[in-house]
Amino acid sequence: MRNILTALLVVAALVVAVGVASHGARVDLGYVAGTWHQASLLAVAAIVAALLVVVGLLSAVAARLATARDRRLLEDELQRTYVRLRAAEGAPQTAAAAGLSPTSTAAAPGGASPPAAL
Repeated sequence: MRNILTALLVVAALVVAVGVASHGARVDLGYVAGTWHQASLLAVAAIVAALLVVVGLLSAVAARLATARDRRLLEDELQRTYVRLRAAEGAPQTAAAAGLSPTSTAAAPGGASPPAAL
């Protein structure tokens, strides 16, 4: 979060620096609710810089929350998979304790065992 804040502040400082460089210029800005007459470009740059910082911080917080949610979901899925894996590993041991071999094959007719693999 510190890196994001640093980057946002650097960009805001650059925007304000552009406003300072042209602070003598005056413009008329028309917007939805009216017109801002003789607006200093420094004031406009300061407003734009503040908006950049606020929107950037809100975006960073939203991204962090989404990442935390995704991580929590992934950890839950990993935990469920781990439980299933341990249950699957325990099944052959339970079968062996009961006297059954999970890899045994059916005996051939006549009591002969299947041929051994080479």
